Amino acid sequence: MSDYDWLDEDAFCATFVRGLTPREALARLGIDVLDGDDEEGEFEEGLICARPAEGGTILSEWNGFAGTLPEVLASLSAGTVTASVFVNVNLVASFVHYADGRNILAFDPLFAGAEDGVPEDFLANRVELELAGDKSGGALAAALLLAERITEVRPNASSDVVAAHGVLDY
Repeated sequence: MSDYDWLDEDAFCATFVRGLTPREALARLGIDVLDGDDEEGEFEEGLICARPAEGGTILSEWNGFAGTLPEVLASLSAGTVTASVFVNVNLVASFVHYADGRNILAFDPLFAGAEDGVPEDFLANRVELELAGDKSGGALAAALLLAERITEVRPNASSDVVAAHGVLDY
């Protein structure tokens, strides 16, 4: 996960949003946007950091889960696509993909063996990344790579810097 050094390896939610700037992504959530790192340390929960990325924005949360909520993903994905990777300290994890306000794909990347109901166009990527089948590798790094492939949003040199952030009450 070297491209994601800014994520906490024990508990995070990373939400990839194609085609939106960091400010646009936060605005879709009705968040009052704060620039850069100012005031970031003042919040214990609900803080969402928006990072610029190739092809869009990556929203990151330390020990948060807003990026897995249907109302958040439906709003973010209107007219575009999103994918979120979540894990908490108890190793509860999820991968969720929305397109134009609709849930397309959801599974647990740590225990990803079940393929029932998986759209065929995603199954090949899941098998290649060892996120499907009895021999599932089930890794968070693979889930992040799948999010990149689905959304065409990838971290770049500027992703290390928080462009904007805000607090979402949920």
